[in-house]
Order: sequence, then C-alpha cells, then structure tokens
Amino acid sequence: MGKSRLEPDRLKRLLGTLPARPGVYLMRNGAGVIIYVGKSRSLKNRVRSYFSGKRRDAKTRFLVAAIADIEFIVTGTEVEALILENNLIKRHKPHYNVMLKDSKTHPYLRVTLSEPFPRIEKVRRVSFRDGNVYFGPFPDEGGLRRIIDLLSRTLRLCAGNRVLRPDRPEKKACLRHHLGQCMGACIGAVTPEEYRKAADRAVEILSGRELPDLEGMRRRMAELAAEFRFEEAADLRDTVGALESFFQAQKVELVKPVDRDLWGLAESPDRLVASVFFVRGGKLLGNRTIEAEREPGASPRALLGSLMMRFYERNLIPPRILAAQPPSPLAPLQEFLAGLCGHPVRFGTARRGPFSKLLRMAGDNALEILRNLKSPGPERVAEGILDLERRLALPRLPFRIECIDISHLQGADPVASLVVSVNGEPRRGEYRLFHIKEVTGIDDPASIAEVTRRRFSRQVRENQPLADLLVVDGGITQARAARAELDALGVDRPVFGLAKREELLVPPVGEPVRLPLVSPAMRVLVRLRNEAHRFANTFQKKTHSRRVMRSALLTLPGVGPRTLQKILAAFGSVEKAAQATPEELAARAGIPLKTATLVVASLQPRSSAGDPRPEGGK
Repeated sequence: MGKSRLEPDRLKRLLGTLPARPGVYLMRNGAGVIIYVGKSRSLKNRVRSYFSGKRRDAKTRFLVAAIADIEFIVTGTEVEALILENNLIKRHKPHYNVMLKDSKTHPYLRVTLSEPFPRIEKVRRVSFRDGNVYFGPFPDEGGLRRIIDLLSRTLRLCAGNRVLRPDRPEKKACLRHHLGQCMGACIGAVTPEEYRKAADRAVEILSGRELPDLEGMRRRMAELAAEFRFEEAADLRDTVGALESFFQAQKVELVKPVDRDLWGLAESPDRLVASVFFVRGGKLLGNRTIEAEREPGASPRALLGSLMMRFYERNLIPPRILAAQPPSPLAPLQEFLAGLCGHPVRFGTARRGPFSKLLRMAGDNALEILRNLKSPGPERVAEGILDLERRLALPRLPFRIECIDISHLQGADPVASLVVSVNGEPRRGEYRLFHIKEVTGIDDPASIAEVTRRRFSRQVRENQPLADLLVVDGGITQARAARAELDALGVDRPVFGLAKREELLVPPVGEPVRLPLVSPAMRVLVRLRNEAHRFANTFQKKTHSRRVMRSALLTLPGVGPRTLQKILAAFGSVEKAAQATPEELAARAGIPLKTATLVVASLQPRSSAGDPRPEGGK
C-alpha cells in the first residue's frame, strides 16, 4: 500500500522540476480533491522525501498511495509558507492534515487606541470597527509574547488586561511601576496625553515606520555573553529573532479586510503563464495557475485580457485586480466584468507596500511554473535560458548554445575555439579547437565561416545534436558569415554576434539587441563568450610557441626537415622531446648523439617557461 498512483515517468519528471525554494505543496487524489497540504523550506527536498522509501509510518503510506497529482505555490520565506498553509488547510480541510484541522488561527497584536490608556495585548480575532490597531499574524506565539514584553518595558506601557480610566485610579501601584517598567497609569501618575505619545510610538514601530534598534540589541547581547550572563543574552537573542520574524510575516496576511486578485505573469515566445493569488478579507487564501499558448506576434497584454475575460465568467470578481501590466483592451474588459458582477472593477498595479510583495511573489510562482513547463526533461530549465528565449524571441528554447571565437597573433597562427553550454552550464568535454586552414592573413569573418562549415557539416553528416543557438564573437559581418554557411547546409538555427565593447547582440538581419548587463540572459552569454575567448587564446599561445620552437630547431647544424620529422614521429611533439635526455632522444629518434645534444640544449630553456597544458579535444 505504499506505491503512488502517479506513473513512474511522470513522477520522475515532477520531482525533477520542483524548485528548491520555500512554499506550499497540495496533493490531490484521482478525483482532483486536495487530500494534503504541507509547507517546507525546500519544496524539492520535502516532496521528494515522500517517495524515497525512508518514511514507513502508516499515514504516509496511505497518503502516497492516494496521490494522483501534486501542485505547489512558491513563497518568499518559510514564514509565509506557514501562514499560507494554515489558510489553505482551513479552506480545503484535507483528509490527511490531522494536526492543523482545528479552528485556531495565528494570534495578532492589538494596541487599544480606543481606550484612554492604550494597552498592548494578544488577540485571536480582528475587528475592523472597534477603533483599535492590529498587527500580525504571528506564527510564533512565543515570539509575540516577547515583542509585547519588549515594547511594554521599553515604552513603559501598561501590560495588564483591565481597561484603565483616568477618573478611577487605583490605590496601589503595580509591581512593574515599582520596577520602573510602567508609567503608573493605574494610579494616575501620568496624563492620558503623555501616555498616548508612548502608545503612538509603539504603533510607529509595529507599522515599520520606526524600526527597532536591532543592531544595538545585538551589541548588548554580545556584552551580556562576554559578562557570562548567558540567560539574559539568550532571552535578548530570542527577542531579536521574534522581531525579525514579525517584519517578515506581514507579506502574506493583511489586516485590512480587502478583496483583491493579484495576477503574476511569466511569458516566453510561445506561451504565457498566469498565477492568480486570491486575497479575501485581507488573507491570501490560495492561487490558481493558468497557462495559454501564444500566437505569433500576439502581445502579452492582449492575451492577458482574453484570459481574464474567460476566467471571470466562472469566478468571483473582486472590486480591484492587480497585475504587473494592464490587460488590453482595458475599458471594454472593465465594462464586461462590471456587467457580470454588478459593481465597478478597477485595474492597477502595486509598486510598494504589502501588495507589491504579494504581486512579486505571484510573478515568481508563475516563473517557476513556466520553467517546469519548458523543461525538456527531468532537469529544470535555467532562468537565464528562459530569459534568453523571451528577450531574443527565439523560435525554440536555447537549451544548447555554442559559441565560436577566433584568435591569432597579427594574422599568424590563426586558431578557433568552440565552447558548448547546456542549460546554461559549460560542457567542457564537448569543447573543440580548430586550426584555421583555408584563410590567410587577418580575416575573422572568413575564419568564422570555415569553423561553422566544418562544425555543422560534420554534425549533420554524423546526425549529432545541433545547437539551438549559435553565438559568434564579433559583429554583423561575423554573424552574416556564419548565417551564410548554415543556410548552405540547410541548417535552420538562429545566429547572433556578440560584440565585446558594446555588449550588443547583432543578428545577421535586423536591429541589434541590447540586453541589460544584469539580466540572467546576458550573464549566460557573457560567461560563454569569455570561456570561448580564454580557450582560444590559450590554444593560440601553444600553437605559436610550438611553431617558434620548430623554426628554432631548423637553424641548428645537422637538423633539417627530415631530422625534425623523426623527432616528432618518436615523441609526438616538440614539448615531449624537450623532456628527454640526449641519449634517450638519440636512441628513440635514431639521430646522432651530437645532434641530439644540440636539440635538447636548444629546447630545454624554452620548455622550462611552462607553457599552459593543452585542454579539450581538437
């Protein structure tokens, strides 16, 4: 009863494409019903563990046997995943989520500004009409208690549960007032106006407008540890952790009772993925992923408008919809949706605040889904490859990229390198080196053409995998030379020249493309171009040194072309012959000992300089 209903090939692909990021995963049975909701710091590792065979408890065996599909939602932090998991469990009530099926929710912090002497307290329910201010939620209840204690002591606010009134002071002061941790509102030692200033400052801190001095608290923690006051240092450490956790948690749940839909988008030349996040009553309740194929030339805004029109025909329509870019045509879509739901519908985006973070999270989620959809195998496609396909509008995913670079010394000893990357990572075992044989002098375009012809004609002849994208070092002349050779061979692959100084991508026909230097696509190309440049220069230096050494040998008395040929036949290269003794050279090459002594004496000073060791194949 431990075997999953997922097909082995589908399970392998699914596990291979999961992101190693925090988030929530939803498991469905054959009827499409959600049977389990979980969260993890790493979705990839957590979901894999269910199918590793190491978990043998009965609950997990029955769960795995019932799984027919798995979905996931990526989040920014593990705290966000925890809160989202809680909301999803309450909404779907999955059969296997035993521990989190109760009706409890994460606590909030309330500042009772409706009272003359505001208090800071923990509450479970939020009211939006009581005149108080709420913050949260707090996944860690212990952290909430630490924050209440810190603010109460620092600002000397009342921490009791009773409502204090200025006209009814207590007869005795509380213990905290005697310890200097309270202003004495209970005995009327402070006016409501003075006390309100401290309460307003607490609101400023909790709102993030006045951040607590975390660095100062860390320095104090170090001082306490140096004085061997470890319990106090540990208590301060936990308080700092609680504050940091609180300021992270506010991205997933909002206190304001708003209803919003947030559309995160990710696109490639052939498809668009939308991840719709639903915020209801200030809570992120879940998401839905929509995928659509793009027609050639269709704009993403027009496709988004079409998707929204079909989506909201069967779904609730909130008063406001946020997206990274507005749909098109906007006015007809607004009129259509308003007619469906009976209230105005506004579109917009969010550039700051909690909604901007949620919108960014929705976009990240859409990008992860798109990366999985575009992955040709169990390996997830790299972000730079997906970005390259989108920015250059390539006809296919550039999973395999090859780059050609030419190197020579003022026209002498011209060579070329060809380097390969697969999914953005170098494949050094497939690097190739070329001696330029058909070109004389300085003619980089002709050299590019020769290497392109030799490389691709062999690949076509031997039925080897072709590059999805060919990049050549240079400008439009080099790109056109490579394009002409591919056309002659009948190979339909995109070609771009990558100019060094301007960092422009130059196609054989059309306008150059300037990619942002910090974009994932540009990082992939620059890394590949630099690798080709390094590989070509290293090979050129070796080739030039070898020719110079051979020319130097021919000037020695008794050494002619035939003697040099014997040495190369016996040792394979001049460098290896330089490492032999005169006696060994004379014996293996069949030349006189006197001649061998001259050869070794001439070669050893040159070889001691330490030429770089050859890399890759030829």
